[in-house]
Amino acid sequence: MPPFTKDDVRELAGAKSYERGLGYLDAVEELEADDGGVYAAVQGTELYSVRLRHGRGLGGECDCPWGEEGNFCKHCVAVALVYLHDREHGVEIPRRFDLRERLAGMGRDRLEELLVEVAERHRGARRYLEQVVS
Repeated sequence: MPPFTKDDVRELAGAKSYERGLGYLDAVEELEADDGGVYAAVQGTELYSVRLRHGRGLGGECDCPWGEEGNFCKHCVAVALVYLHDREHGVEIPRRFDLRERLAGMGRDRLEELLVEVAERHRGARRYLEQVVS
C-alpha cells in the first residue's frame, strides 16, 4: 500500500497547485524511491529537483521558487501522482542510488579528485563548495 493517497496530495497542495500539477505529469523524469522518500526531476521553466518525504505524513521539497518558500508545489504534486500511478499499475520504481554508500568506499585522493571535477563542471557546485570550505 502506498504511503500516501491522492487525497493527501490534494490536501497538502491546495486546489490550485493540485490542478496545476496535473499539467506536469508528463514532465516527470528520473523517478526513484528509497525508504526515505520519492525523488524525481520535473521539467518546468527549468529542470527542478523534487523530494517527497512520507515518514510521518506527506511532505515535499522542490527547488522551484514556490517550493523554496516551503510550499507543496505543482512539481511535488506531479511527482506524487506519477509515483501513485506507477505503484498502482505495477510499474517498477527504481531504487535511489545510495551516494553515501558509494562515497564511503572511495579513498581520500579519489574523493578530492571527484570534488574538484564536479566543481569545475558545475558553477553552482563550485560556489557552494567555496562557501562551505571558507
